[in-house]
Amino acid sequence: MKKMTKPGRVLAGGAAVALGASALSMIGAGSAAAADVALEKSFDYDCVVTAGGLGLGNHIVGVLASTTVPETVYPGEEITPRQVNITLTLPELLRQSTALLLQGVEADGVSTNSTVTLTTGGQTTSVAIPELGAGRTPIPQVANEPWIIPASGEVPAITTPDYAVDEVIIGMPPAFDIDATIYKADNSTVPSTLNCTAVSTDLGLGAIAVVDEPVEEPTEEPTEEPTEEPTEEPTEEPTEEPTTDPTTPPADTIIDVNFKLNGQTTIKAGNGKAPLSGKIAAKFNLNKLTFDADMTLNDTKAKLKALGFLPVDADLRFEPQGKVTGDLNGGKLTANSTVGIHIKSIKSFGLKLGGGSKCQTKSPSAIQLKSVGNFDPLAGGKVESTYSIAKLKGCGLLNDILSIFASGSGNKITATLAP
Repeated sequence: MKKMTKPGRVLAGGAAVALGASALSMIGAGSAAAADVALEKSFDYDCVVTAGGLGLGNHIVGVLASTTVPETVYPGEEITPRQVNITLTLPELLRQSTALLLQGVEADGVSTNSTVTLTTGGQTTSVAIPELGAGRTPIPQVANEPWIIPASGEVPAITTPDYAVDEVIIGMPPAFDIDATIYKADNSTVPSTLNCTAVSTDLGLGAIAVVDEPVEEPTEEPTEEPTEEPTEEPTEEPTEEPTTDPTTPPADTIIDVNFKLNGQTTIKAGNGKAPLSGKIAAKFNLNKLTFDADMTLNDTKAKLKALGFLPVDADLRFEPQGKVTGDLNGGKLTANSTVGIHIKSIKSFGLKLGGGSKCQTKSPSAIQLKSVGNFDPLAGGKVESTYSIAKLKGCGLLNDILSIFASGSGNKITATLAP
């Protein structure tokens, strides 16, 4: 991702949500002839978030835009630059995913294509917003701590269209994109993008009345004050309360995370080891930071030593029983699996000692893999486990003898998981 040279950058999720508010400032710089009025309004955008190539799902990002605009403008009037302020609110699920899954502590970003719409005289035009964002902003590390991003910016002058009549309606953009960077504690980075679409079609932020261009300054003060104040206040308040929010909570956000596995297992009783390879296809629940996965392991060959010196070759198949389940939180991975072990063939000096389609452990092994050091879902990491192998069955006349050199506790798996 392109590195920004200005401090106007916002985090992964908020950077350019402010764009429409900025645009307002383009029109709302105000002229010397018109008093300013304050505008403030909130909008929601549905943003598809990707970080380091990992899809983090859809998230609703809120933006409160506030600025001042001139009360009136006239066609051809140039409106000078001014500052606009915004407050971004990012959802808890995005905070949790960024802080706990990706281990982010700060973030920044910038809108790449923000615009604003101006509607007047029956015509609508889009005006590009210059680079808009905020600098590195802390990501809350505590559950349910609000992730609120204050930001401000200045936009250049704009000329009121010559065809302006009645009013100029300022509109927020229907969609925009964001390039962002997530920073970890060691200052390493994860590039992120957001593709955002407005939730509502009502994107009006405010309007400025269009008046005739002034010809000359008044030469005298008005001689009369208005004789009457308005005589009536509105007589009724709205009779209906807003409808209640839906009671059904939204479904959990599930993303796909896939890894290749490479490593080895020791077989303590047989004084040997076997290489391991395979893959894991996980469905990760961003709401709960848990996953379930399908694991497949390739057939392998163990090199053992019976009685400490007799070479034995065993063709093995590790067969997972059901799903692998676990969690990944704050760089710590735990994966629980149950694996049956089948022995296709056991040979010594080319002589078959046992094995076959029915040769297997009497019960599957419970294997709990845990990360060694930090585990990054984008880069992977090292895992290990110590497990037991049950006694053998169905392995022929030498079944009980072969069990002595296969079964027992203290067997260790060391492996690397990588995308």
